[in-house]
Amino acid sequence: MSRHADPNLAVRRFEAADAVPLTELLHEAYAELGARGLNFTAVDQSAQTTLARSLAGQCWVVVRREEIVGSLTMSLPPSRGLQELTPAAREDGRAWLNQVAVSPRLRGRGIAADLWRRGRRWAAAQGATSVGVDTAAPAVHLVQLYTAWGFAQVDTIRWPDKVYDSVVMTRLLSADDA
Repeated sequence: MSRHADPNLAVRRFEAADAVPLTELLHEAYAELGARGLNFTAVDQSAQTTLARSLAGQCWVVVRREEIVGSLTMSLPPSRGLQELTPAAREDGRAWLNQVAVSPRLRGRGIAADLWRRGRRWAAAQGATSVGVDTAAPAVHLVQLYTAWGFAQVDTIRWPDKVYDSVVMTRLLSADDA
């Protein structure tokens, strides 16, 4: 990890047995968004949904004293549903950033940034030339985070059953990302 290195933190690849504890982390990490009326899937998704979404790409989990406290999934190619909503997800060589989560108790320690670095390296190693992400437009802090990570807005979409528009953002990968 970066900023405040914690020797108790370890990063590893997701395993099927992680579905339930990862679901608990997602519920915790997305609760504030749910409280704002933003019905992100991660607010209340089932362990089966977590398993399916995590296995649809490369998922990493951050573990602290046997508790999952962070996660990120990168998929290549993006999901079929996303490809139907935006041409940005249909571009050759585009990976997609999904389900970034850090326990609210551990935010600000560089955990998400470390996972993002791992995700970029993985995507580049798979032959991706760019990464996309989508997030709720009203979640301004997330839009700002992705902008700080080098993403630029390219589209706006509306997922079925969501109460908000999503901002679609993309970012080229560079030699520094490999």
